[in-house]
Amino acid sequence: MDSLNQPRTSQRARPARRQLTRTIGDWHLVRRIGEGTCTEVYQARPATSTLTETADYAVKMLKPRAQDNPIAIQQLQREAFISRRVRHPHLASILSSQTDTRPRFVVMPYVEGVNLASVLREVGRIVLPQALWFVRQTAEALIALHQSGWRHGDIKPANLIASANGHTTLVDLGLARTLTSTRSSSESFTGSLAYACPETFNPHIPFSSGSDVYSLGVTLYELLTGSRPFIDDDPTELAAAHLTREVPDPKLVVPHLPPRVTRLVRRMLAKDPLRRPGLEELVTWLVDLEIDSFSERLSA
Repeated sequence: MDSLNQPRTSQRARPARRQLTRTIGDWHLVRRIGEGTCTEVYQARPATSTLTETADYAVKMLKPRAQDNPIAIQQLQREAFISRRVRHPHLASILSSQTDTRPRFVVMPYVEGVNLASVLREVGRIVLPQALWFVRQTAEALIALHQSGWRHGDIKPANLIASANGHTTLVDLGLARTLTSTRSSSESFTGSLAYACPETFNPHIPFSSGSDVYSLGVTLYELLTGSRPFIDDDPTELAAAHLTREVPDPKLVVPHLPPRVTRLVRRMLAKDPLRRPGLEELVTWLVDLEIDSFSERLSA
């Protein structure tokens, strides 16, 4: 597999991050490597280690303003609970946590890589073999998650971390829900509307394992074409598109896509969850497509 197709100069072009001298719990924070609405992530090393030792851990902590936010606390606790029980090579794991008292944080192995949303911003779209590989690894992680009774609930390129050799890690389980959970009439939407499945907007259709398959289908569409199937600044219109609008043919953007790939994308993005492939079927399909794409490249 080729290395991640992003410009070689992209890492050098970024300004160096300022080294930190901050300690939280038993961890020395080296540099900030990411942030969300309520969280920030730091590369870290044990506080007992020397400054020359490798910082191969990551500390994800609630921002100061969110340290006592009950929703943010619940999401961090949920992520810690699931990640310490569901282990898979393509799923982020949590080694330790402190979520009941301030400062609230979790500790994970540091994943060297870049999220696929950043890759898309730099290269536009991802070549077919790599896109299939990234999505197949994610589907394998989802199988482990679903077998343990959980759905991810927020599949999108920003939550897929790819290393230089293409190893993909699915992160951020804060919005995960049990497969059997039901929504209340007062429950507000959490997640990314652009990747939300149709059942998000139809209370008569329950969430299921197929809900993650749909979001993964949106992700695959975007990796292949560089654009999501539905884009609208109006949330109501975007929801209506997920519910009723036909998925644009990805071949309009990438004419050389094999018909089997476009059929798979359409099945993953079926409005009816029962028409979407199960994850085991999806992985089999993706492996076959990977083999086909490599064979075509070798014979070219």
